[in-house]
Amino acid sequence: MQFFYIDYMNNGKKERNIGFLRVENSGFCVGLRGVPQQCGDRCKVYAVDSDDEKILMGIVPIKGGYGMEKIKWTQQVNLARCMRVEIPLYGARKGVCVLRDEYPKTKHNNSERNDINTSTELVSKETQIAKSAEQSVCDALQEEMHEEIYADKWQQLRKIYPEIHICSEAQSILIRPRDVVILAAKYHELATNSFVLHSYYNYRQLLLFRYTQKEILYYLGVPGVYYEREQRIAQMFGFEGFENGEARMQQDADNKLYKGCFGYYMKRVEI
Repeated sequence: MQFFYIDYMNNGKKERNIGFLRVENSGFCVGLRGVPQQCGDRCKVYAVDSDDEKILMGIVPIKGGYGMEKIKWTQQVNLARCMRVEIPLYGARKGVCVLRDEYPKTKHNNSERNDINTSTELVSKETQIAKSAEQSVCDALQEEMHEEIYADKWQQLRKIYPEIHICSEAQSILIRPRDVVILAAKYHELATNSFVLHSYYNYRQLLLFRYTQKEILYYLGVPGVYYEREQRIAQMFGFEGFENGEARMQQDADNKLYKGCFGYYMKRVEI
């Protein structure tokens, strides 16, 4: 496995890094961040071979300037033949990742054989790099990238939606049922969830919590009064906990639940 950075090139000049490339014999993983809005919701990925021919390898979906995709090598181009990877952005801007230096192109068979041998030797030498160290670096960068995605998105949400301060260990924003589209796609059905809608029509609010103690966790908070019957109904809809809002707002360290206390039925979600 090999690891490379992707350069953000503007009219042939490098301005910054725009992501990374993790390369293996079977394929490669593209990780992008800071993709300009002008690129839309996807970026095409091309492999450039030893003849300087560009081959479309796949597409990376983009959301909020970030994207990640795994791509397989093909019969047309593989690790030995790929010289660099290019990702057109917009105008004269593109992402470029050079896997190996260019070597002179020639049509003579002997030269072609030498080129193939050279490529094979390069691949062989590169694969002797300590895999465990590279894996650690790659995993750390991918984790950092995901954290940046979530942190950046949360900061954007805080600018869009009103903040409500319920407890010191969590940030929370005020949303409506139609706003659940800000969550990961698998939670969009909550917009029509009868438990969520019933609660919203009674209290005119939903809260999205962000906890950051040991790890970053997100919870959808649906307001309600704590009773055993309501708790059982909430559990049927996947709301596994209850946050005592009264105790939190009164800064009651005890934070015990009792019948009739107001708070939020909580469901863990992702953004």
